Amino acid sequence: MSLTIEMYAQVMAELASAGDARAAVFARHSLDEARWETIDTHWQAQLSEALDQDIDDDSVPEILAIYAAAYEAAQRSLAPPIALDQFAMVTRLLDASGDLRASLAKVGVTLADYVRGSEHWTRQLAGDPELERRFHEVLRSGAQNKT
Repeated sequence: MSLTIEMYAQVMAELASAGDARAAVFARHSLDEARWETIDTHWQAQLSEALDQDIDDDSVPEILAIYAAAYEAAQRSLAPPIALDQFAMVTRLLDASGDLRASLAKVGVTLADYVRGSEHWTRQLAGDPELERRFHEVLRSGAQNKT
């Protein structure tokens, strides 16, 4: 296969955030739709096979761990996370309304950006009491304090 699992994860992450710019992602990686279809079919089969393996303990098959780590790293490298205030505002609106689509639209954030922000800010908040305090302040007030 001409792409490693790590490069496959990189292209998958780029495609997930590319919207209508799919052709540009392929061009950056010297791919076209036909070649991508072959590569995607290969790696999807490998990942599916790994998921179907009987594992005696709570371990994750190596290929899945490699793919997940590479995909996460690729997502982080594509764009910075949304600001803390945007993350808090979407979270606040979602808690109040239960309507994710409307909450995202009101703050002007895409689902991909919110998920990336959630991954980033959840880790940051867990280790920084001052940041957590500011997050909860925005949740309570609804004010957007640029962070």
